[in-house]
Amino acid sequence: MCRLFGIIADSPVSIENPILEGIKPFIELSHKHHDGWGIGYLDNYPSGVQSVRVVKSDYPAYRDDHFTGLVKRVVSSLAIVHLRDAKYGKVALKNTQPFLARGWMFAHNGSIRNFKKIERGLNGFKFEGQTDSERYFYLVLDRIKQTGNPLFGMCSAIHWLNENHFEGAKNFLMSDGKHLYAYRDGRDLFYVVRELPVLPIGHPKDTIDPNGPNPSGSNGTSKTVKMVIVASEVLSDEDWREVPEDYLLFVDENLQITVLPNLESAVACQI
Repeated sequence: MCRLFGIIADSPVSIENPILEGIKPFIELSHKHHDGWGIGYLDNYPSGVQSVRVVKSDYPAYRDDHFTGLVKRVVSSLAIVHLRDAKYGKVALKNTQPFLARGWMFAHNGSIRNFKKIERGLNGFKFEGQTDSERYFYLVLDRIKQTGNPLFGMCSAIHWLNENHFEGAKNFLMSDGKHLYAYRDGRDLFYVVRELPVLPIGHPKDTIDPNGPNPSGSNGTSKTVKMVIVASEVLSDEDWREVPEDYLLFVDENLQITVLPNLESAVACQI
C-alpha cells in the first residue's frame, strides 16, 4: 500500500517550508513504504515557461539524500509526492511513481488484480514497467482523449474497470500542472485547506503573533498563501476532511473545490 501527498497553491511554495509541516510525518512513512519515491511538480523557468516535471528514485525516501535535497529545492504551486510499497513489479525506477505522459502526472495508491487485461484495449501506449498503476494511468489518459474532458475521462475509466470486475483499490492523484484531481476507492484519502502568512526567508515561524500584523506585509497589509493539500492520511491537527468513497475531488486553478459523487454510476461519465 503506497502513500500519496499532493498540494496546489495560489502561489509557489516550498514543500519543505515550515507552513507545510505535514510533509515531515509523511516522509516518516517511507520507513515502511520504502520501495521508491517520486516527486512531480510544476517547474517554473526564468523565461516564464512552465512545465510538469517528475523526479524519482527506487531508494527509500528517508535515507536518500537526493530526496532530501529535492524537497529543499522545490518551490512550486503544484506538487505530487508518492512513496511506493511494491506489490506488482520489481523495485526499479521504471516502476516508481508519479508517472508522466502527455503532460499529465499520476500516482496510484492501491492494487488492481488481473491488471494486464487492461492493456488489450489500449493502443498507442508503450509500457515501460510491470505495474498495475502504469496501466491504470494509461487507461485514464485514453478515456480522457476519447471523451475530450478530463473529468468525463476519469469517470469513464473508473466505470469501465468496475463494469469489467477489476477488483482492488484505485485511489489516485492526478494533475495536468494546472488542476489537481484526487479519487478515492478502497483506501483512505483526506484534504485540508490552508491560508497562512507568507514568511520572509529565515523568519522563525513560532514568533508570529496570530493577532498581530503579518511580518511579510507592508503598512499592516497581510500577505497570505492559500493551498489545498490532499494526503492518504491526516498529517496534522487541522480540520482535515475525508473524501467519501467513490468520490472525485477536483481543485481548479482558482483553488475552487468540487467533490463529484459516485463516479462509478454517474450519468456525467457520458459513455
